[in-house]
Amino acid sequence: MNLFNDNRHIVSMLNSIIESTTDGILVVSISGDILKTNTKFQEQWDIPDNIFNSNSNEKITDFILDQLSMPKLFLEIIQKQKEHPSEQNMDILKLKDGRIYKTYSYPYKTDEQIIGRIWRFRDVTEQKRTEEVLNEERIILRTIIDNLPDAIYAKDLKFRKTLANKADLSNMGCISEAEAIGKTDFEFFSEESALVAYNDDKTVVETGNSVIDREENLIDKNGRKNWILTTKIPLIDKNGNISGIVGVGRNITTRKKNELIRETLYEISESVLTTLDMTMLYKKIHHAVANLMPAKNFYIALYDENKKIISFPYMVDEYDEPYAPKSFGKGLTEYIIRTGEPALIDAKKDLELCEAGEVNLIGTPAAIWLGVPLKENNKVSGVIVLQDYENPSAYGKDELQLLVFISEQIALAIARKRNAEEVQKYVTELNELNQTKDKFFSIIAHDLKNPFVTLLGFSEILLSEYKELQSDEVLYFINEMKNTADLSFNLLQNLLQWSRSQTGKIEFHPSTLNLFNIVQQNILLVKKSAEKKEITLFNRVLSDLNINADEDMINTVVRNLLTNAIKFTNIGGVISVESSFNNGTVEVKIIDSGVGMNGETVAKLFKLESTQSTSGTENETGTGLGLILCKEFVEKHNGKIWVESEVGKGSTFIFSLPIDK
Repeated sequence: MNLFNDNRHIVSMLNSIIESTTDGILVVSISGDILKTNTKFQEQWDIPDNIFNSNSNEKITDFILDQLSMPKLFLEIIQKQKEHPSEQNMDILKLKDGRIYKTYSYPYKTDEQIIGRIWRFRDVTEQKRTEEVLNEERIILRTIIDNLPDAIYAKDLKFRKTLANKADLSNMGCISEAEAIGKTDFEFFSEESALVAYNDDKTVVETGNSVIDREENLIDKNGRKNWILTTKIPLIDKNGNISGIVGVGRNITTRKKNELIRETLYEISESVLTTLDMTMLYKKIHHAVANLMPAKNFYIALYDENKKIISFPYMVDEYDEPYAPKSFGKGLTEYIIRTGEPALIDAKKDLELCEAGEVNLIGTPAAIWLGVPLKENNKVSGVIVLQDYENPSAYGKDELQLLVFISEQIALAIARKRNAEEVQKYVTELNELNQTKDKFFSIIAHDLKNPFVTLLGFSEILLSEYKELQSDEVLYFINEMKNTADLSFNLLQNLLQWSRSQTGKIEFHPSTLNLFNIVQQNILLVKKSAEKKEITLFNRVLSDLNINADEDMINTVVRNLLTNAIKFTNIGGVISVESSFNNGTVEVKIIDSGVGMNGETVAKLFKLESTQSTSGTENETGTGLGLILCKEFVEKHNGKIWVESEVGKGSTFIFSLPIDK
């Protein structure tokens, strides 16, 4: 006989299966009677052995109904199986004593007819408690992670965020984690910064090596720079494979900014000593500010309170050319000077100020404009300005406060540099005065001594040898003594004029003068010297040309230049005086056909330290001060003097004078 055809063996096998399962089994009839339970069910519901072993389902039912924890559940089971006999269900049951069961229910069928319902009760109390503990730990861990000051994040193998705590979200400019999950750094930071992070991530994934405490700067989409101390380690899955990376980033922006501020203040302070001039100092200031914030559009404006003039000595801008100095008006720069307060002005604020009549639009409108006053002794001496034409978020309160903080050092540096330049100017003037004094004494000691040596020598000869000298010899000595006396007189006259000009004792009285007449008078004065060398003099100045000048000074200039031209022009030469107009001035030219000069000699003219008298074509002598006086007197008229010359082709001395309007 086949064992499996024996119903008793089948029943026995099914009972064994039911008893061996770890789930409690309950079979209920369609009418609500208990048809079958197993030992596990007995254990789960604490059914006494005498009731369970009685094989009386009625006793089991009665017991269940009498239990405090079971009646409601049992009645719900009966109700469900009556209302939805064909459904399969899974429920979680939590009992008052803390036990938790996962229940599964199925229809009990015979020949496709539902005759009852089978219930399985799985005790998941420990599992749920473990899950709750783990969930609690996860919540605690997440709370800790989210509230740490360091950014903590995870990325998959495509470097997309799979976790981001609050600090990391703040770095990315996100409000919720959902905004960051599944996205890469390229969507939150500048391409330059994102590329650095990407290369780090790639190295960690490919090599399995960690990156520890690497200092990186992240520039966000608004162009603001943050400094991060980054650590990245490979994320290993349960199979030991790298499945991504875990990163920790400590925001050290405040520390770095403090360091940069100290460096910036030091750099600005040192620039006063290391830069050659104000322009270089302004460039240094621009460079220092650019280390702290974006500064592609930057200018420094200075305010002269006495003249009510604003100048712009330094300006770097994407669109506008450097502004020319202007009278105090109603620009944003003047607004800062008037209020004496720093301001962060966006397009909306700019419009409000315009409508209120506070400012007028000047230059290209900016998306954001940041201006901070520069103060000396609590007075506004200027303004430092940053602006961005496209990004309204380029500057904020942080940048405003930072610029205010360093503005005092900037103002101090500018003032110190200007004072240093003034001191240097005074030093240069003192050096020039010392050189003047030295030259003065040199002339007195040498040039003035020599003529007197000649006079004394000839006088002694005349006195001691008068009886033996022939008349022509006496005449020779007398002529030489006269020439020496004339030279001494000219020298003394030039020395007197020069010394008076150096001490400011020569009075300057400009008036309307006819230039043709001035030139003609001086030609007559030097005509005798020119005739001795058969030199022809021409006055080609316009006859009706009037100038505004001091008559004595201009006579000295013209006479000295004519005398100088005669001295270096060969016998039979030509000298002409001409005039022309140039930018509101008249240029006077003394042109000779003389010996000319090389470049080295030209470069030394009009310089006191290199002045020395050179003999003329007929050994004429001079004082060496004539051209110096010419330069002094021309510059008194705000004019200029210069020379054009070539060896063997003569020289042209040119000076400019104001036209009488």
